Amino acid sequence: MPKLSEIADVLVTAVLSGAREIIAVRLSGKLQALYKDEKELVTTADQKSDAAILSIFQSRLTALDPAICFHLEESGVVGTPGAKIAGADPLDGTNHFAAGGASYSVMAHYVEDGIPLIGVIFQPEVYLPLAESENCIGRLVFAVRGEGALVQRSDYRRNKGFALTRPRRIRKNATPQTRGYVACVPFGSKMDDEGRERARRVYASGLIAATTGVGNAGGNVMLSIFGGQDVYANFAAGEDLDLIPPQVVALEAGLTVWGLDRKPPVWKVRKQPFIVAPSPEIAEKFLQAAGL
Repeated sequence: MPKLSEIADVLVTAVLSGAREIIAVRLSGKLQALYKDEKELVTTADQKSDAAILSIFQSRLTALDPAICFHLEESGVVGTPGAKIAGADPLDGTNHFAAGGASYSVMAHYVEDGIPLIGVIFQPEVYLPLAESENCIGRLVFAVRGEGALVQRSDYRRNKGFALTRPRRIRKNATPQTRGYVACVPFGSKMDDEGRERARRVYASGLIAATTGVGNAGGNVMLSIFGGQDVYANFAAGEDLDLIPPQVVALEAGLTVWGLDRKPPVWKVRKQPFIVAPSPEIAEKFLQAAGL
């Protein structure tokens, strides 16, 4: 059986391949956008990234373990669904990206029996965007369950791809004791009425001292890990493909990641509410404020 480290290497290669396609589309100035399901934006960058990731999955993961099936945002499920799933969101934060933002993410994960074991998040432009330099600088973060979370800086060079620095371990930031918290609590079209009502209750509770957010789950959890906000409380705006990778990374970085049952989510269904906080005590405050 393949080691988790071998699968993680493939996932990293896949997101880097997808990100190269995204950068190529942005540099070309020919970004095209349309709507799927009449409400969800998708671009040529999403599609090209998805195809590149799927190609890596099919060539390398299948060779490691034929029992692994794939689930990608644009390609859907490929292979016979089973206990072992490699998933990817080829461009998490499409609306943010299409609006010219640089905090979008390319993400991949590996799950067995619903339990997330590997998470990879790549933000190609988060430090220096293409709007400032064709040699954009970004951040690759990955984690294997039980082995901690690591981060690498990426440097893009046209026709050469991404060069990565040596990995360094992510350490949890200290959180000062405050009565209010810097938080992102999404409120959007993907949410059902119950999810929107939970979010309303939190906003009305007075817990939020300042509202933040960068338009995608991966980027928001990165803010909670590296600085910029304390809490990310997603009360039904996200799905497995954009929540599983940051779940693994946040847990391995020492943060609290809970579903509504106050336990780390096990992914037997696609859509689950999800909270990332510095501690169980702070997570509890937000869930109680939501009426849970």
